[in-house]
Amino acid sequence: MLVPLRYAPLASFTCGWFNFFGNVAGDAAFASGFATMVNTAVVLNGKSSLNTGEQVGIAIAITFVWTLINTLRIDKQGWINNIAAFFQISSVIIIVIVLLVMAPERATAKDVFTSTYDSTGFSFGYVYCIGILSTLFIFSGYEAGAHLAEETRGATKAAPRSIVGTCVCSAIFGVVYLLALLFVIPDVTTFMKANSNDAEPINLVVAVFQSVLPHRAALALTILLIINLHFAGTSSMTVTSRIGFAMARDGIFPFSKQLRWIWERKKIPLVNVIFVFTIDTLFLLLQLVSVTAFSSIIAVTTLGYQISYLMPILFRCTTARHTFHLGEFNLGRFSIPIAIISCIWLSITSILMFFPFEYPITKDNMNYAIVIIGGAALIASIYWVFWARNFFVRPKAPYIIDSMSSLSGHVTAEDVSTRSAPDSPDTMNSRV
Repeated sequence: MLVPLRYAPLASFTCGWFNFFGNVAGDAAFASGFATMVNTAVVLNGKSSLNTGEQVGIAIAITFVWTLINTLRIDKQGWINNIAAFFQISSVIIIVIVLLVMAPERATAKDVFTSTYDSTGFSFGYVYCIGILSTLFIFSGYEAGAHLAEETRGATKAAPRSIVGTCVCSAIFGVVYLLALLFVIPDVTTFMKANSNDAEPINLVVAVFQSVLPHRAALALTILLIINLHFAGTSSMTVTSRIGFAMARDGIFPFSKQLRWIWERKKIPLVNVIFVFTIDTLFLLLQLVSVTAFSSIIAVTTLGYQISYLMPILFRCTTARHTFHLGEFNLGRFSIPIAIISCIWLSITSILMFFPFEYPITKDNMNYAIVIIGGAALIASIYWVFWARNFFVRPKAPYIIDSMSSLSGHVTAEDVSTRSAPDSPDTMNSRV
């Protein structure tokens, strides 16, 4: 327990709400990114750019494909994730090698590490701060393994190890990938000016491919990126549906009884998967009304993640500093110092997300994150005051649900409260 019992319902509700919001928006971001990259490949192949309606159709179609994949048993999805991990690592290595070998000209180390390009109109210090934000989306969602802990053997060790492994791999391969892109651009200023005002928009990464490689090779690497987005979106929807299932299991949603239903044959939260697909589709359809509004929602994806990360870490090093029981996998004496650093980092970067990105500030380039996150918080507050606080007690800690392989039909609060504790032999043996 991270907070006093009387505050547990509100704290849990708030953290879960922002995490679910961030993940749903993340699904839509991956689907929209997939459609954008498909459009980029079309333009790269000499065709006219797809209109907004066509791109929305592609985004919804790929979201439906992800939904179908998520109706497979979790062990089948595990094989897909293993293939995805191998493919993503291999594709990064291929892209890096191809770019560095084929580049006719390279930037110097001095240019890469000391030169800057600023088209925002703000000062260098300001740009440095908001430039950090571009990396935050990449590191969002690293807690995905924890959401699948109930379906994992040895979850008390496997889940935290997966979080650490995700962060380490993202850092290593992300740095290598970015350095490869930067080293094959001899002059960043010239490159940006040449690719900022195209009549047919081209993704800047693809523009790097195009400037370095023959046409077919650039198209091939672009297809690699599209496949990577497909795998990322599949995993994202898996995580979102599990978060939704956990919230329905604890009775947070209206119609929670229906949303926590488990398909007996596949042992998956089928209704929740469909529920997530429906919300993702509504988000994607918003582009037909206002691209700016959709972009603003996607922009706060990371903010939803960050708030949900900050809350338990902050409580861990404050209200639960002397009462929190360390698990099998822990940071020992470094736990509190790292937690404090994490709180500072998450707080500062979350505040930076509300800052504008261009100057002068107009209605078209204004950062509407404060409006979106404020709206989400307002909806959550109204729902809490008039509905959820009357029946939501708290998550069923310290007990957990056994793996979904042992569940069927509806999961009730009584099901959860009577399950074995995490360390009991019955629980450990029944996990997938």
